[in-house]
Amino acid sequence: MAVLGDLVTQQLVCQNARVTVNLAGQINWSAKSMDIRWTRLPMRFDRVLLRADLAEIGEFEWCMHFNSRDFEGEWSGVALRSRSARVDDILPAGRAKDFVDTPLMARCPNLRAVVEAFSLPLKSVRLLRLHAGSQVKEHRDSDLGLAEGEVRIHVPIVTNERVEFIVGGRQLRLCEGDAWYIDFSQPHRIDNMGTEHRVHLILDGELDAWARKMLEDASREIVTESFEPEGLAEFRRFQRVVFDDVNLRNFLVTFRDSTQLLDAAVAAGRERGFDFRRADAESILTRNRQEWMMRSATL
Repeated sequence: MAVLGDLVTQQLVCQNARVTVNLAGQINWSAKSMDIRWTRLPMRFDRVLLRADLAEIGEFEWCMHFNSRDFEGEWSGVALRSRSARVDDILPAGRAKDFVDTPLMARCPNLRAVVEAFSLPLKSVRLLRLHAGSQVKEHRDSDLGLAEGEVRIHVPIVTNERVEFIVGGRQLRLCEGDAWYIDFSQPHRIDNMGTEHRVHLILDGELDAWARKMLEDASREIVTESFEPEGLAEFRRFQRVVFDDVNLRNFLVTFRDSTQLLDAAVAAGRERGFDFRRADAESILTRNRQEWMMRSATL
């Protein structure tokens, strides 16, 4: 079985007064560019105070997430900053100068203190709530990377051990009160398999000198764990069985429709004792389907 807690050793190599850090792919930083996949930040906030503010928000104030194609179940939000100053305006697009506080910012002093801890030009500030039993399907936000000058920060307020948060094929475990930067131009998905809604405070901002220094310092100084998701590891083990079993291989390559292939793979895996979900199979096959099919057909 795959070891989930495989903390990768942090390596620092100084070249020309620059630092290259390799932490499970956390950062790949050259003299000309900064490419940080994710990093925990050096801030920590009181989850009890944050939950107290959360309790003051009425159920009627939450609105369904606008990107309905990317989730199953319920995914809702409220805005502390928006372009229209409305609480129900959770669209993050725009320039920092276009965003203003909503009435919720004044009503939530503890959340406001978190926001004020980040000195970069802020755009949208939202609470997003992934309901129990709901899933954000794997997707990319191509405009949410440092190369585009965009910084997205997550502060978990309510989460549970049954939340699976996978970014770029690695599982991240975000604890309540921590702060994280994550590059969401990578493939990512979230599955809340717990019984409690998952709520994060999400800040979008523009990359400036303050944010650059914060990210550089965090990537250099903070060891950030990531894990191989057990479901992905299980599917890779199933793939090895497929490559060794000519009958199973010939059966699966007959499916040209992606949905049918995924359903057949999950069913065949379960019959053979493999514990992976459809989302695990889809994550790997979406990126490697052509290679997998060509290899299966030629073996």
